[in-house]
Amino acid sequence: MAVTESALMDALKTVVDPNTGRDFVSSKAIKNLSVNGGDVAFDVELGYPAKSQIPGFRKALIDAAKAVPGVG
Repeated sequence: MAVTESALMDALKTVVDPNTGRDFVSSKAIKNLSVNGGDVAFDVELGYPAKSQIPGFRKALIDAAKAVPGVG
């Protein structure tokens, strides 16, 4: 099953930024999304300093992406 950007964005929408109360997709924090087979990459651009929260955000977003069938 091929991974689509749409399926990936739907999965990433499930992760809510606790500081804004909005998901990372709706707040347009997800940038440079690329899908190459089962490999997925994206950047997250926040409008505020969040150095201490990055590990938690990273884990939640990676877990959401890996929930999409075909993502490695």
